[in-house]
Amino acid sequence: MTAPVADRPDGPEAAPEPLPETPSEPAPETPAESAGQSDPPGGRSSAGRVTAAVETALLAVGVMLLAVTPKPPMMGDGLARYQALLELLEQRQLPGTQYSMIGPLFATPLWLVGHWYGNTQIWLVQYNFLLLMVGLAAIHLLLQGRVAPRTHRRLLLLLVAGSMVAAHVQDFYGEMFTAMAVGVGLLAVTLPDTRWATRAAGWVAIVLGVANTPGSIVALGLVVVVLCLMRRRLRYLAALPAAAALIVGENWWRFGDPLHSAYAGHGGGATVMPYSGQPGFSYPFLVGLVAIVFSFGKGLIWFTPGLFLPARDRLREAGANLWRVWLLWAVFVVGLVLLYSRWWGWYGGMYWGPRFFLVAMLPAALALAVCLEPGRARPWTNVATVVVAVLSVWGAANGLVFGQLRPWTCYENNYHLEALCHFTPEFSPLWFPFVDTPELTSLQRGTLLFYAVVLLWLVAPVLGRLAGQVRAALGGHRDLLARRTWHW
Repeated sequence: MTAPVADRPDGPEAAPEPLPETPSEPAPETPAESAGQSDPPGGRSSAGRVTAAVETALLAVGVMLLAVTPKPPMMGDGLARYQALLELLEQRQLPGTQYSMIGPLFATPLWLVGHWYGNTQIWLVQYNFLLLMVGLAAIHLLLQGRVAPRTHRRLLLLLVAGSMVAAHVQDFYGEMFTAMAVGVGLLAVTLPDTRWATRAAGWVAIVLGVANTPGSIVALGLVVVVLCLMRRRLRYLAALPAAAALIVGENWWRFGDPLHSAYAGHGGGATVMPYSGQPGFSYPFLVGLVAIVFSFGKGLIWFTPGLFLPARDRLREAGANLWRVWLLWAVFVVGLVLLYSRWWGWYGGMYWGPRFFLVAMLPAALALAVCLEPGRARPWTNVATVVVAVLSVWGAANGLVFGQLRPWTCYENNYHLEALCHFTPEFSPLWFPFVDTPELTSLQRGTLLFYAVVLLWLVAPVLGRLAGQVRAALGGHRDLLARRTWHW
């Protein structure tokens, strides 16, 4: 596959060189400078150093908590992938599981270590956590020097302590591989002035991530169409046959049928819901779309609320093509939503949150990171930013502390009332801990305290700006509050 070269966003022709500025006209501010992030002549200010130290410390503590929180036994698709990898590596047999083996194969080094020590599961269960660390490191290296340092740090902090990632580092499920490969890959091919090798590696990662979740080729199709329109290049279409070839090749290797599909005739059990029990992509599209976006137990608006923030102008001001990065990430999410809206299993089974849409944490965190920065924003935008920050950090804390707390009413009698966990707030994983609060360990209480500190750190400046806006709005109506103007 040919990796695209860096093109100018305005077309193939180079823009004319700007005229030299006269001494009387100062150079325009960069996004970092306009956001107050540039270093003063004597180096970074003491306030800037304190901010950087605090946010770096919060990021480190968040990573540590993800690492040390005890992991439950493998279950569901994670256990199936683990067993398929053992079948391939230990029994030398082609696994019959319907899930792709592309992502699990990259965990082979962990299997080797576990095989050496006599316990493969305790090593392989760390796989998704290590994928997250590799992804965060790649995002850090790609953004370093291209965006304002505080925006950069807050994006990483929100991905660790303000997203639904915590539930996904607890098992061997496949969504983390796709989210990190596609997300980091799109970042690498979209940022300006990246090297050819970086862009080539980005396309390889995208193709691998899509092949790991074959249905996501629909989302990739939308992304490459948008890229072609953005840059007026057709070369990006090459990613589609590359991903398709990998998907077909794996099917041929494992099943002897390049068009093999294990999902076409498979359906869930019949429950109280009217469209249950039907196989394949038989769910009414509009019903599935509304459920994926708005349902209390699985809805993106609750689990990735930053995705819905009005952040376009702030992203454009941040520079480094962040608006285009956000757009491509969001388009990929839209493609997944369009695909899964028709599938009977849109909810992802007995799992915390909307697991098929883990990649949505990237555009959600990026939008929230730029909206938290100082800048001109209307009062209602600041209110929305605070609400989104509260929901995001609570979702992260909930996934880590209460991720295994389940209302078993939803799963009794062959999942007959499973829809209660999908649609009602009382049985949603986000709110069920308030209905049935469990006993917490010292580690869990400390974890909740950490997330409270993160939330306070993020929203305190926004609340300060909002308070100033409220005072300014009330300043012209002081007569309404004066007691002498009121009479019986």
